Amino acid sequence: NFTDFNLKRNIIKKVALTEEDAAKYEITENAEERQTKWNPVTDRENPLIVDFTTEELAYLKSACEKLADKPAPDNLWATVEKIYAAALATA
Repeated sequence: NFTDFNLKRNIIKKVALTEEDAAKYEITENAEERQTKWNPVTDRENPLIVDFTTEELAYLKSACEKLADKPAPDNLWATVEKIYAAALATA
């Protein structure tokens, strides 16, 4: 629906990488190998911090629940855990 579309669009705007981010984090893409690389030291020293609204967190939580029964790598579940913690903190 339109509300979900707007929430998703706002979330994407908040986490989208800019050209400045690409330069700062030394992000490069190798389309042939389907790989993206970046400077992990810079990433660890300058983590992206995003403030989501209660509605955005509810949308993200709902999206995570749709993945609950599907296999996924551990780093995805760590992200899901952070979303749930943030949602609880704002409740």
